[in-house]
Amino acid sequence: VATVSEPEPMAAAPAADFDWTGFYVGVSAVNGTLNDGATDFDTSGFGVQAGYLRDFGTLVFGGELSYSKGDYGDLAPASDWDATRLKLIGGYDAGRFMPYVFAGMTSYDVNQVAAFSDTMTNYGIGGRFAFGATGKFVAGLEYLVESKDDFDNGFALDNREVALRLDYRF
Repeated sequence: VATVSEPEPMAAAPAADFDWTGFYVGVSAVNGTLNDGATDFDTSGFGVQAGYLRDFGTLVFGGELSYSKGDYGDLAPASDWDATRLKLIGGYDAGRFMPYVFAGMTSYDVNQVAAFSDTMTNYGIGGRFAFGATGKFVAGLEYLVESKDDFDNGFALDNREVALRLDYRF
């Protein structure tokens, strides 16, 4: 006598993991506050960034070089700033979403009648979301802190920015 067995239910195929590995370039809009030890100044500007990320499964590591330029809304029109930043990035691969932290160095210039320039540390947190069918476009939000007690041997500088980012992955 032949026995008839019921077929095993088929499990749904798991969704393909998203891979953050690769180079990217992008643009950003920044808004923040700079404090010179005595006064808070509103800042805003735009920037460009380029970097590389390597996905190791659940962890993502990489680096980024960026350049931003803006002005101080509360000061004379001749007062502006520019910053070149190098960041080391560590993130968590949550599929198409990646929360991350970073730390690095910034070359920061205050451009006014009496110009100031110095190098200081930066650190912060952010999140990126890859969208579209291929995930080549990435939207992000980032919070950055830069500070130095003796900026250009003259004053304490504390800069805090929020950046809205749009990157293209290669």
